[in-house]
Amino acid sequence: MIKMYTKEKTEEILLNYKGWVDTLAERYHIPAAFIKAILYMEMTGMDIMDIAADAAVSVNVFNKKDSSTGYAQIFGRVGLEAVNFACDRGLTDYAKLRIESDHRLSSKDPEDIRLVWKLLKDDPFMNMEIAVLNMLSCAEEKTGRIAFDSYTEDEMKLIMTRYNADTDHITQYGEDAYQNYLRYLEEEKES
Repeated sequence: MIKMYTKEKTEEILLNYKGWVDTLAERYHIPAAFIKAILYMEMTGMDIMDIAADAAVSVNVFNKKDSSTGYAQIFGRVGLEAVNFACDRGLTDYAKLRIESDHRLSSKDPEDIRLVWKLLKDDPFMNMEIAVLNMLSCAEEKTGRIAFDSYTEDEMKLIMTRYNADTDHITQYGEDAYQNYLRYLEEEKES
């Protein structure tokens, strides 16, 4: 497959969004290195089929209603559930996320999914923020808590795995993401 971003281009994008990643890390108490590791994995994994899927959803070809989109490659439904998770825990609210809705968003409502999907597709800042909310949701799902300073290595790998797949065991994605996390931690120490 034709990849959308080289490793070098991905690093350039992450550098351009460093201020935003740092803001999200501080706002949600999640290591910037963790956020960068997931974004790196998602961006370097993007290929031409991801762009085609987004185009199909945009124009409703083949009745396609959702796709993983943006730098964080997050589905509208997943993003919606992450937003509701964060709102339920008082971490944010619809207004702060610029989501205009007079009702609680539902993952069973195609219009609500489309609303979030468009936000994820069209706004890289919101794509990253909602991805962070999903990381928090994955953390609570897999460990029962949101406390990034308390996780074991295997818990970190499992959370990273969960971001990418609904499974109870650590995958190669989780292993690779964890290595990138360590790399970004080392870079932070050096800077």
